[in-house]
Amino acid sequence: MHTRFNFSNKRINNDKILLSIIFVLITILFLMMLMPVGLEDVYISNYIMDVFCICVILILLTVYWFKNRFDIFDPIFFITAIYATLYFIAPMHDIIVGKYTWFGYELFQYGIKSSVIALVGYLGFYLLYFFTAIKKENTNDETAQGKEPTKPEEKDRKIIVLVVMIMYGICFAANVFYLIHSGSTNLLYVLSFGFLGQGGESASKIESIGFISMLSYSLPTVTLLYWHYGKSKALKIILFVPMLMLQVSRGFRFFVIQIAITFFAYYFINKKKRPRIRTILLFLVLVMVPVMLMTLFREAVRAGTGADLSKINVEMISKVFESAFWDNLRIYKNFYGMVGVIPSKFGYVYGRQMIIGTIVMVIPRIIWPNKISSYGGEGLKTLIGEHIADGQAYPNLGEYYYACGVIGVIICMAILGWFMKRIKVKGMAFESGGLNNIVFASVLGAMLQIIIRGYFPSNFWYVIFLLIPVWVIRFIANGKRK
Repeated sequence: MHTRFNFSNKRINNDKILLSIIFVLITILFLMMLMPVGLEDVYISNYIMDVFCICVILILLTVYWFKNRFDIFDPIFFITAIYATLYFIAPMHDIIVGKYTWFGYELFQYGIKSSVIALVGYLGFYLLYFFTAIKKENTNDETAQGKEPTKPEEKDRKIIVLVVMIMYGICFAANVFYLIHSGSTNLLYVLSFGFLGQGGESASKIESIGFISMLSYSLPTVTLLYWHYGKSKALKIILFVPMLMLQVSRGFRFFVIQIAITFFAYYFINKKKRPRIRTILLFLVLVMVPVMLMTLFREAVRAGTGADLSKINVEMISKVFESAFWDNLRIYKNFYGMVGVIPSKFGYVYGRQMIIGTIVMVIPRIIWPNKISSYGGEGLKTLIGEHIADGQAYPNLGEYYYACGVIGVIICMAILGWFMKRIKVKGMAFESGGLNNIVFASVLGAMLQIIIRGYFPSNFWYVIFLLIPVWVIRFIANGKRK
């Protein structure tokens, strides 16, 4: 029986190798068949390079798959999907549909170099993630391991729930205050996403209270903490719905996606289960609904005019999907533009934005009215051109590249790989539980924003404020054990 088991394992490994080879070959064939005929050389070269990068990534994932079982929540699969879609699949899609220019600028001339840099950055992430070995503590003391008992004593649980409710009240009040002073005039307007009530005019001094908005990052985590410690199912819903409406009213789609991924991942990881394929597909459809609604109405809600359902039709839905999905991914072109002028026209900033900007950003203007700019270099209107739309950002690699070139990309992506490996080992293992699961689910949900949208200071404090409620409860739980 033992011999048969070993033979079975060997057969499974052989099957994995065969399936992987077939899958990579089919992928190459399929992608090459999609390439339009009659393209200019620059687009053909870009397309072929992106196909090559995709195939390299698939081979690397196959190697990882040989050593580890597939898990839908494993960060390497999740992050790779976002990363590859942004830097390789989106450019191929734009070449296929003929979206060559970006606000009138032709940037594919820098595409091959940009794709090579993106591939090298992924290698940095992959190698640190793959080879980083996180040692587990050789102790049964849960406090030493940073864990709280799965089921604390009833008295301790009540204290934790009370603290969670206090944090919820503070974060909720801060969110409402910020939203009302940034364009809304009443709570009904905020919670109904502009369908009810009356909006106001945009505030002129919103920068002076911008630090308050950071508490909106904490609200989903606080809600999840009650889901973990609280017993009332009705109260879980009562806390969840206003939290979701507040985040939707902020007008940032990544908030909604982060909440969806966080609660979805937490549920299955905490239950020590994994979702079926049909469950995942249903989840993706349900997430797209609020995202598309936000895309359609967010400018109107921000302006205080509210949502108008009469605008919805088939053509509008198609345009909204294009805007919500592909337009968000076309930010890769900003990276192309940066690669074209850095360092030939603009020198590296050597991390000024990432280090100094992070420190400066968290200081409220009410304390430092004339605080220095947290930007470390030139904006996209200078780097690419004045026709770039306001509000455009560069993706994570653009920021890393601006900091210190290819070396900056490799180092920052390697740090991300190391960090996510630690998060995985502590939060996704079946023997872990409680706050580790919440930390993992919260950080996993934040990965979309961190990769697609740069500006490290904002993303840094985004993650910090996501985790502050967990740290507060962990401090209380550890104190109760002593």
